[in-house]
Amino acid sequence: MKQFITFLILVFSISYGYTQEPAVAAPDPTQDQADVISMFSSVYTDVTVDTWLTAWSVGQLDDVQIAGNDTKKYYTLDFAGIEPGAANMIDASGMSHFSLDMWTPEGNEFKIKLVDFGADGAWGGGDDVEHEIIYAAPATGTWISYDIPLSDFTGLTTRSHIAQLILSKPTSGTIFVDNIYFYNEVLPPTEP
Repeated sequence: MKQFITFLILVFSISYGYTQEPAVAAPDPTQDQADVISMFSSVYTDVTVDTWLTAWSVGQLDDVQIAGNDTKKYYTLDFAGIEPGAANMIDASGMSHFSLDMWTPEGNEFKIKLVDFGADGAWGGGDDVEHEIIYAAPATGTWISYDIPLSDFTGLTTRSHIAQLILSKPTSGTIFVDNIYFYNEVLPPTEP
Protein backbone atom coordinates (compact mmCIF):
# COMPACT_ATOMS: atom_id res chain seq x y z
CA MET A 1 0.00 0.00 0.00
CA LYS A 2 2.83 2.40 0.86
CA GLN A 3 4.40 1.89 -2.61
CA PHE A 4 1.06 2.65 -4.27
CA ILE A 5 0.67 5.92 -2.34
CA THR A 6 4.24 6.95 -3.16
CA PHE A 7 3.58 6.18 -6.83
CA LEU A 8 0.34 8.18 -6.76
CA ILE A 9 2.08 11.21 -5.22
CA LEU A 10 4.86 10.98 -7.83
CA VAL A 11 2.33 10.85 -10.70
CA PHE A 12 0.44 13.84 -9.26
CA SER A 13 3.67 15.83 -8.93
CA ILE A 14 4.68 15.12 -12.52
CA SER A 15 1.22 16.03 -13.87
CA TYR A 16 1.02 19.14 -11.74
CA GLY A 17 4.33 20.44 -13.10
CA TYR A 18 2.71 21.01 -16.50
CA THR A 19 -0.11 23.14 -15.11
CA GLN A 20 2.12 25.75 -13.51
CA GLU A 21 1.26 29.38 -14.10
CA PRO A 22 3.32 32.53 -13.82
CA ALA A 23 3.20 34.20 -10.41
CA VAL A 24 3.93 37.66 -11.84
CA ALA A 25 2.58 39.47 -14.89
CA ALA A 26 4.64 40.03 -18.02
CA PRO A 27 6.82 43.15 -17.85
CA ASP A 28 5.26 46.33 -19.21
CA PRO A 29 6.68 47.39 -22.58
CA THR A 30 8.20 50.85 -22.89
CA GLN A 31 7.81 51.82 -26.56
CA ASP A 32 5.84 55.00 -27.21
CA GLN A 33 2.18 54.41 -28.24
CA ALA A 34 2.75 56.53 -31.38
CA ASP A 35 5.32 53.97 -32.61
CA VAL A 36 3.23 50.85 -31.84
CA ILE A 37 0.55 48.72 -33.49
CA SER A 38 -0.69 46.62 -30.58
CA MET A 39 -2.65 43.41 -30.99
CA PHE A 40 -2.86 42.64 -27.25
CA SER A 41 -1.51 44.64 -24.32
CA SER A 42 -2.93 46.50 -21.36
CA VAL A 43 -0.28 49.18 -21.92
CA TYR A 44 -1.41 50.20 -25.43
CA THR A 45 -4.62 50.74 -27.38
CA ASP A 46 -5.17 47.50 -29.31
CA VAL A 47 -6.29 47.11 -32.92
CA THR A 48 -9.23 44.81 -33.62
CA VAL A 49 -8.42 41.10 -33.70
CA ASP A 50 -11.30 38.93 -34.95
CA THR A 51 -10.09 35.68 -33.41
CA TRP A 52 -7.36 34.55 -31.05
CA LEU A 53 -7.99 30.88 -31.90
CA THR A 54 -9.11 30.09 -35.45
CA ALA A 55 -11.29 27.07 -36.22
CA TRP A 56 -8.26 25.41 -37.87
CA SER A 57 -6.11 25.77 -34.74
CA VAL A 58 -5.09 22.76 -32.66
CA GLY A 59 -5.25 23.81 -29.02
CA GLN A 60 -7.34 25.59 -26.42
CA LEU A 61 -7.45 29.18 -25.20
CA ASP A 62 -8.45 30.81 -21.92
CA ASP A 63 -8.35 34.51 -21.13
CA VAL A 64 -6.83 34.69 -17.64
CA GLN A 65 -5.54 37.23 -15.16
CA ILE A 66 -1.95 36.97 -13.95
CA ALA A 67 -1.35 39.29 -11.00
CA GLY A 68 -4.29 41.41 -12.22
CA ASN A 69 -3.04 41.62 -15.82
CA ASP A 70 -4.99 40.27 -18.82
CA THR A 71 -3.09 37.35 -20.34
CA LYS A 72 -3.84 34.68 -22.93
CA LYS A 73 -3.27 31.06 -21.94
CA TYR A 74 -2.94 28.50 -24.73
CA TYR A 75 -2.85 24.85 -23.67
CA THR A 76 -2.96 21.40 -25.25
CA LEU A 77 -1.42 23.47 -28.00
CA ASP A 78 0.09 22.37 -31.26
CA PHE A 79 -0.56 25.69 -33.00
CA ALA A 80 -2.88 28.67 -32.61
CA GLY A 81 -3.97 30.77 -35.55
CA ILE A 82 -4.63 34.41 -34.67
CA GLU A 83 -6.35 36.60 -37.26
CA PRO A 84 -7.20 40.31 -37.24
CA GLY A 85 -9.78 39.63 -39.98
CA ALA A 86 -10.17 40.75 -43.59
CA ALA A 87 -11.24 44.28 -42.63
CA ASN A 88 -8.49 44.67 -40.00
CA MET A 89 -5.30 43.39 -41.64
CA ILE A 90 -2.27 45.02 -40.08
CA ASP A 91 -0.10 47.36 -42.13
CA ALA A 92 3.30 46.79 -40.53
CA SER A 93 5.21 48.21 -43.50
CA GLY A 94 6.38 51.15 -41.37
CA MET A 95 7.34 48.97 -38.40
CA SER A 96 10.80 47.59 -37.61
CA HIS A 97 10.08 44.95 -34.92
CA PHE A 98 7.59 42.36 -33.69
CA SER A 99 7.35 41.88 -29.93
CA LEU A 100 5.70 39.28 -27.71
CA ASP A 101 6.08 38.14 -24.09
CA MET A 102 5.78 34.38 -23.50
CA TRP A 103 5.92 32.14 -20.39
CA THR A 104 5.94 28.35 -20.53
CA PRO A 105 6.49 25.48 -18.10
CA GLU A 106 7.96 23.33 -20.91
CA GLY A 107 11.33 23.65 -22.62
CA ASN A 108 10.40 22.20 -26.01
CA GLU A 109 10.43 24.42 -29.08
CA PHE A 110 8.31 27.53 -29.58
CA LYS A 111 7.51 28.96 -33.02
CA ILE A 112 6.28 32.37 -34.21
CA LYS A 113 4.96 32.73 -37.78
CA LEU A 114 3.74 35.88 -39.52
CA VAL A 115 1.67 35.66 -42.72
CA ASP A 116 1.01 38.54 -45.15
CA PHE A 117 -1.75 38.11 -47.77
CA GLY A 118 0.04 40.38 -50.26
CA ALA A 119 -1.26 43.30 -52.30
CA ASP A 120 -4.59 41.60 -53.11
CA GLY A 121 -5.28 41.13 -49.37
CA ALA A 122 -6.69 37.65 -49.98
CA TRP A 123 -5.57 34.15 -49.00
CA GLY A 124 -4.30 32.13 -51.93
CA GLY A 125 -4.08 35.05 -54.33
CA GLY A 126 -0.59 34.04 -55.45
CA ASP A 127 1.20 36.79 -53.55
CA ASP A 128 0.96 35.47 -49.97
CA VAL A 129 4.23 35.42 -48.02
CA GLU A 130 5.17 34.07 -44.62
CA HIS A 131 8.07 33.27 -42.36
CA GLU A 132 8.40 31.24 -39.17
CA ILE A 133 11.05 31.66 -36.50
CA ILE A 134 11.83 28.67 -34.27
CA TYR A 135 13.20 28.86 -30.75
CA ALA A 136 14.52 25.37 -29.96
CA ALA A 137 14.53 25.39 -26.16
CA PRO A 138 13.12 28.52 -24.50
CA ALA A 139 13.69 29.08 -20.79
CA THR A 140 10.92 27.74 -18.56
CA GLY A 141 9.11 29.31 -15.65
CA THR A 142 10.01 32.90 -16.57
CA TRP A 143 8.71 35.57 -18.90
CA ILE A 144 10.69 35.80 -22.13
CA SER A 145 10.42 39.05 -24.08
CA TYR A 146 10.85 38.28 -27.78
CA ASP A 147 11.85 41.51 -29.51
CA ILE A 148 12.38 40.43 -33.11
CA PRO A 149 13.50 42.66 -35.99
CA LEU A 150 11.02 42.15 -38.82
CA SER A 151 14.04 41.69 -41.09
CA ASP A 152 14.60 38.34 -39.30
CA PHE A 153 11.35 37.14 -40.91
CA THR A 154 13.23 36.85 -44.20
CA GLY A 155 10.36 35.21 -46.12
CA LEU A 156 8.00 38.01 -45.13
CA THR A 157 8.84 40.16 -48.14
CA THR A 158 5.67 42.26 -47.81
CA ARG A 159 4.14 43.55 -44.58
CA SER A 160 1.18 45.73 -45.48
CA HIS A 161 -1.49 43.01 -45.16
CA ILE A 162 -0.50 40.97 -42.08
CA ALA A 163 -3.42 38.58 -41.82
CA GLN A 164 -2.18 35.84 -39.50
CA LEU A 165 0.03 35.28 -36.50
CA ILE A 166 0.58 31.60 -35.73
CA LEU A 167 2.04 30.49 -32.39
CA SER A 168 3.17 26.88 -32.07
CA LYS A 169 4.19 24.73 -29.12
CA PRO A 170 4.30 21.13 -30.34
CA THR A 171 3.37 18.12 -28.25
CA SER A 172 0.33 19.69 -26.60
CA GLY A 173 2.22 22.47 -24.88
CA THR A 174 1.18 25.36 -22.68
CA ILE A 175 2.08 29.01 -23.19
CA PHE A 176 0.97 32.28 -21.64
CA VAL A 177 1.32 35.35 -23.87
CA ASP A 178 1.01 39.09 -23.40
CA ASN A 179 2.15 42.34 -25.04
CA ILE A 180 1.82 41.28 -28.68
CA TYR A 181 2.64 44.20 -30.92
CA PHE A 182 4.61 45.65 -33.83
CA TYR A 183 6.70 48.75 -33.31
CA ASN A 184 9.02 51.09 -35.12
CA GLU A 185 12.35 51.57 -33.41
CA VAL A 186 13.10 55.28 -33.36
CA LEU A 187 16.85 55.75 -33.40
CA PRO A 188 18.44 58.92 -32.07
CA PRO A 189 19.85 61.25 -34.71
CA THR A 190 23.50 60.72 -35.57
CA GLU A 191 25.92 63.59 -35.38
CA PRO A 192 27.60 64.64 -38.62
